[in-house]
Amino acid sequence: MNRLRLISLAAALAAVAGCANTPSTPEQTLEERSQARWNHILADEYEQALTYYTPGYRQITSAADYEIWVKSRPVHWTGAEVKGSECESEDRCTLIVDLGYRVPSAPTGIKDMQMQRDVQEQWIRLDGQWFFATD
Repeated sequence: MNRLRLISLAAALAAVAGCANTPSTPEQTLEERSQARWNHILADEYEQALTYYTPGYRQITSAADYEIWVKSRPVHWTGAEVKGSECESEDRCTLIVDLGYRVPSAPTGIKDMQMQRDVQEQWIRLDGQWFFATD
């Protein structure tokens, strides 16, 4: 009887361990990548953020140029939270991101206002990896 309990316990532990290693769905992986890209942008880690863009975009955009582009935007991003995704196909998805931002060049009284807006992002999967696709 003791041996039977030990075998049952081992089987139960193996089942639980198997559940813990359940791979993420493509949408979960995609949402994690999108959130990571925004986390890098918000932390001024432009070289790391650029790694989430398509290989073609990275071929024509240096990390220095990307940093200049981000810093020259008329808005200052203050937060980002991926809210969800909808996949049009196996390799193309649209994400909704809740962006927090300020507009430093706005008139007095408005420039310090914290604003929120949902934006849509397009992501594509190339060779099994998700990449942010710019317009």
